[in-house]
Amino acid sequence: SSGINAEYGGVEMHLYADDTQVYISFTDKEWTATEEKLRKCFAHIESWMAASFLKLNPSKTELLFIRHRSDLTPNPVSATGSVKFSNSINAVTANAAEITPKDAAKNLGVVFDEKLTLKPNVSKIIQDCNFKLVNLRRIGNKLSVAQKIQLVNTLIHSRIDYCNALLAGIDKEDVNRLQKVQNSAVRFIFNRRERRGVTELRKKLHFLPVKARIKFKICVLVHKCVYETGPSYLRELIQKREPKPQTPRQNKDTTMLELDRKIKLTNARRSAFQVVGPQYWNKLPRKLREMDSEDVFKAQLKTHLFREFYGVSTT
Repeated sequence: SSGINAEYGGVEMHLYADDTQVYISFTDKEWTATEEKLRKCFAHIESWMAASFLKLNPSKTELLFIRHRSDLTPNPVSATGSVKFSNSINAVTANAAEITPKDAAKNLGVVFDEKLTLKPNVSKIIQDCNFKLVNLRRIGNKLSVAQKIQLVNTLIHSRIDYCNALLAGIDKEDVNRLQKVQNSAVRFIFNRRERRGVTELRKKLHFLPVKARIKFKICVLVHKCVYETGPSYLRELIQKREPKPQTPRQNKDTTMLELDRKIKLTNARRSAFQVVGPQYWNKLPRKLREMDSEDVFKAQLKTHLFREFYGVSTT
């Protein structure tokens, strides 16, 4: 990864078990030079894979241009329709792989769109959950309430919660769409058809609503960063507030985090981890922020969010 970055300046990589993400930032005027960098980078990767008896599969390679939501200009390759990543540098094959840019691309199970609205990802979550709920209703009369709760947590909540920290700042309409899925799961548990009274049923089950589940995940990630158990690429985005002399009392609280005020808060950046994470964390009670045990923190955080979103205490 470091060699790729050094040789093809600006090209960054994330490496996973069976997946590789290559990304670079550029303006429209810089596209020609950027395309050449990517072409050489891909040839370099394919050459390395061939030497390691592996094969780069162009059919599974996806290209996505991410731009500002207000940017209505076409992507740089809209005229040609595709990008040709030539393998001429690699002696193994001389064929050229054409990759057509997509409106949305899947990365580790999350569907990203070119404006980072995550609407396609929300739609995919809803589709998957509704499919599972339809099948669950077929056997619902043979299941106890405890079994239904277990299935909902395993099949529905696990899908809603997967990478849900990315959903911070999405449109309220999309949050409501996800909430309807959870409401349907609650009605399945109690074998109810009417739509009224679902909130009380969620309280009875101690289910946090979707918006609270997103906040829960972000606060847990920040806790990992603050107590240095999280990944380095997230820890470097979080900065603890240093005590300052002759400042108001609350500024001496070293459990608080610095707010990044230098970032121009566009819609996409407003939901960035380094922006929303400190905001959520600083609003937590100090007693909660001082808990270094992750398990204790999670339990108390759920209680706190339950009271915040439902306005009642847990018993």
